[in-house]
Amino acid sequence: MKFVNSPKIEYHPDGLPRARESRWQIYFRLIVTVSLLLALGLNLYVFLRADIANLTLNNNSGAEGLVVDSENRALPNVLVFSADVPTVSTSTDANGRFLLKNLPAGVNRLVVVRNNVGQEFYVTLTANQTTRIDYLNFSAPLEDIE
Repeated sequence: MKFVNSPKIEYHPDGLPRARESRWQIYFRLIVTVSLLLALGLNLYVFLRADIANLTLNNNSGAEGLVVDSENRALPNVLVFSADVPTVSTSTDANGRFLLKNLPAGVNRLVVVRNNVGQEFYVTLTANQTTRIDYLNFSAPLEDIE
């Protein structure tokens, strides 16, 4: 090696060239990297499969209806969701109407929440169609919140 191409002492603070890494260090880093990538890939796979599974589990039924209070007045801006499939939720419109889709057929628990107070209703949904619910009578006691 020519003197011109030789490493300079200013490149090495202690005056010694950097020690070569052993093969075990390289293998260890490779194993850790592959393990992390595998874990990330597995988490991504589970996340994507969970959303696809929700659509492929025959969740083709739905529910539509009206939410009223104890005096039969429509309740606007009330949260309605399924306790069986909590990712399916909606709010009632200005007329108290709601529409939920992608629910499983059979008995479902619909929860109506107003001012952080919830009430549960059991409804039976027909397979592959939207079931019309006449009304859900929200009669949970509410405190006067001002």
